Amino acid sequence: MSRWEYMRRLEELLSDIPPGEREEALQYYNDYINDSGKENEAEVLASLGTPEQVAVTIKEGLEGAGGEFTEKGFQGASDQNANTLSRYREPVAEPQAAKEAPTESKKPGLSGGLIALIVVLCIFGSPVIIGAAGSVLGFVISCFAIFFALIFGFGVSSLVLLALAIFLVVTGIIQLVYNPMIGLALIAAAFIVAGLGILFLLLTVLIAGKLVPAVFKGIGYIFNRIFGKKGATN
Repeated sequence: MSRWEYMRRLEELLSDIPPGEREEALQYYNDYINDSGKENEAEVLASLGTPEQVAVTIKEGLEGAGGEFTEKGFQGASDQNANTLSRYREPVAEPQAAKEAPTESKKPGLSGGLIALIVVLCIFGSPVIIGAAGSVLGFVISCFAIFFALIFGFGVSSLVLLALAIFLVVTGIIQLVYNPMIGLALIAAAFIVAGLGILFLLLTVLIAGKLVPAVFKGIGYIFNRIFGKKGATN
């Protein structure tokens, strides 16, 4: 039975008591169910008993001594009815998982001996840590130096080769007038040199536009995996 059906049935069963007492009783049980939490609603309804049982309890209390609904239950009824109603104001038992869930206030702190041990390990292990960090940093710097050297070398080589190809073409055209065979050979060599210059230019663009960003992205991913997880767990 849902909460809406439960309260509707209880309202029907209390239709023969004064309206003020009926509204007060319904408001009391509505507030009690709200205070118990949405997740405990079914458990609360089961603990209250059927609407018929609750209605009988309320009517007996009203017939016994009048009384009123308070945070501690129905005050002014007989002791048995008062205890029956007031027990519904007690907190509903929390689920076992919630009881076992650790809270921050219960987390044990680091003992003085453990802190001292960590400090000693950091002091004696600092040369190793610094050396390892220096090695990693040197490796990263070396990688960047190699990449930039390749970019610079291929870029300069491509410019030199393209300039040489233009020179050979011009010289070959001039030599065609005096010695056609040499002129043709120079022009052919110019095409070969130009091809090499274009190849170096493509390698420069590939390294600068694709390889270097990929390396930066990979290094950023590694640092994010190392330091990001540590930051997330703190």
